[in-house]
Amino acid sequence: MNVRTFALLVATMGLVFLSGGSASDVRAASPPALSILLPVNNAVLGNASPVPVVFTVSNFNLTEPGTGPSSPNAGHVAVFVDGGLTMQVAVDAFRLALASGPHMILLQLVMDNGTALSPDVSQSVSVNVTQGPATGQPGISIAFPMEGAILGTDLYLSYRVSNFVLVPPGRLNVTNEGHIHVIVDGSFYAEVADYQPVHLGLPDGAHNVTLQLVDSLHHPLNPAVSASAHFTVHALVGRVIPVDYTTYFGVTNLALAFAIVALMYRKLEA
Repeated sequence: MNVRTFALLVATMGLVFLSGGSASDVRAASPPALSILLPVNNAVLGNASPVPVVFTVSNFNLTEPGTGPSSPNAGHVAVFVDGGLTMQVAVDAFRLALASGPHMILLQLVMDNGTALSPDVSQSVSVNVTQGPATGQPGISIAFPMEGAILGTDLYLSYRVSNFVLVPPGRLNVTNEGHIHVIVDGSFYAEVADYQPVHLGLPDGAHNVTLQLVDSLHHPLNPAVSASAHFTVHALVGRVIPVDYTTYFGVTNLALAFAIVALMYRKLEA
């Protein structure tokens, strides 16, 4: 092997060594990453509770906004809710107070001056917040009247609702929120969005009342949730009928007058 060939071989081995070292350095300097642990995507958060958010960050140093120079390796997390910047955090756990309904939560790594990294490092999840419980089958039952009862025309219907929150209709359609449709004898009678007894003014006869849970758009729940009761209305039941005693008082007064006259006549004869 001559000198020139040896020199070429050494140069080639040096390039291979340098290339390997460079590749190792690239692998060691991994880019920043962010991952949301909570909430999970499409989670339902019940009882109008604040939404807990937990995330992890790697290859990025979290610092309070305005406390250091802008660097692609350090900064904070910008929190967006439904497309709007809501807050900026430098801790990996916090809570969000959100109104009922569906929401999109996006977390984005940014430098100290608020500039997004390049390439962008962010992740998002969808959640559904409800005033009702997050789990459990909604239910409804009629507390009064009892099945087969005989009642007067002026009656009130009372009920119990479980795993469901009553809200005025017309709002966003949210899990375990809605109102009640009152159906009397097969026809719509009223809608109820509170927990007060329902007044029913019904004519004499047999009747059937059904209470059905519906969502904010008036659609029955799936599966349907309802309760029914059959009862009879009789106009005289539970009603106090006033009696006119005028005639009786008149007769009594007349008899008393005759008795007084008779007594006076007897005294005069004596």
